[in-house]
Amino acid sequence: MQCTYIKANNQSCKAHAMKGSEFCFTHNPETRDEHAQAVVLGGLNSSRKDSIELPAIDVRQPDGVVQLLEETINGVRDGSIPPKVASTVGYLAGHLLKAIESADLDKRLEVIERVILERKSIMKGYK
Repeated sequence: MQCTYIKANNQSCKAHAMKGSEFCFTHNPETRDEHAQAVVLGGLNSSRKDSIELPAIDVRQPDGVVQLLEETINGVRDGSIPPKVASTVGYLAGHLLKAIESADLDKRLEVIERVILERKSIMKGYK
C-alpha cells in the first residue's frame, strides 16, 4: 500500500506505507521522533563519508594540478574518492589554474615593461 500523505505541492507521497499504518516512516505521526533522530544520524554519517585522508600535493605549478586531477579521477574510478569531493577538487583546481596563469602573465608583463624602460633610457643616452 502507498503512503496516503499529500505534500504541499498536492502530490501524493510515493513511498510504501508502514505495516498497520496508512503512512510511510517519514510521514507517520507515530514515528515522528524516530524519523527526526534518523535524519540527524543520517546527516552526521553523510559528512563522515566525505572526509578522507589524502596526501598533500604541491599545486603551485600546473604540473601539480595535473597530478591532483589525475589522482582525483582515478580515486573516483576506484571508489576511494566520493564524486562530491572530486567535484569540489575539480572546481578549485580550475580556479587555481586561472590564478597561476594570471600570476605568470603578471610576471611576464613586468619583464616586458622593464625591458622597454631600459631601452628607453638607453635611447635617451644616444640623443
